[in-house]
Amino acid sequence: MFPTQTMWLFDLDNTLHRADAGIFQLINRAMTAFLAERLHLNEQAASDLRQQYWHQYGATLAGLQQHHPEIDVMDFLRASHPLPEIEPLIQAEDDIRTTLARLPVAKAVFSTGPSFYVRHILHHLGIQDCFQATFGIDDVGLASKPEPLAYQRVCTQLGCTPAQCVLIDDSAANLQTAKALGMGTIWFDRHAHELPFVDACASSLSQLAQWLPPANPDGTGKQPD
Repeated sequence: MFPTQTMWLFDLDNTLHRADAGIFQLINRAMTAFLAERLHLNEQAASDLRQQYWHQYGATLAGLQQHHPEIDVMDFLRASHPLPEIEPLIQAEDDIRTTLARLPVAKAVFSTGPSFYVRHILHHLGIQDCFQATFGIDDVGLASKPEPLAYQRVCTQLGCTPAQCVLIDDSAANLQTAKALGMGTIWFDRHAHELPFVDACASSLSQLAQWLPPANPDGTGKQPD
C-alpha cells in the first residue's frame, strides 16, 4: 500500500493513453522527415540516424543536442508532434476521468514528450483538471527519463522529495531510476512482473486503487489518527 499523502506521478504515453496504437509510429515518421530535411539525408539514412540516436542516447532529441546544436530543439519537437494528425489517434481507457477521480491522491503528469503535446492529450481526454501539475521535457530543462536530473527537477517544482512520490510508468528503466531516488514504483504494463525496483504492477488504471488504503466512510481514504 502507498499512503494517500504521496504525490502520484503518471507517465503519459502508454499509461494515460495508448501511444502505441498509431501515435508513436506517426511521431517516428515525423522525426525522420525532419532529420531528412534539416540534415539533407534520404529517408533511409534519416531513419537509421533517428534509431541510432535513440539507442545510443535514449532519445533522438538527445542525439541532436549532442551532434547538431545548430538545430532548434523546439522546432524539432513541434515538427515531430503534429497535433492535428495525432488527435484522431488518441485512445484511452473507458471512463478514464472517473477512474482518476476515484484515486484520493495528488496527481501530476511526468512525460518525456513536449509540454504542448502533454497538455493537448490531456485536454482531448478531458482529464487536464485531474492533475495538480504537468511536466513535459521542456519543463525540466530538456532532461528526460530515466535521467535522475529530470526526476529531481520535477520534485523541486512540486516542492516534494522523491520519497513522497510514486511513479506510474510503462518503462522498467524509468522505474529503476525512480526507485534508486527513493520513489515508490508501479509498473504499468500488461506484461509487468516482479523486479527488485518494482513495488507494484497494474495493467489498467482501475487497478491502481488496490495499492491505496481503503477509503474511510467519509470517502477520504485517509487513515484514522
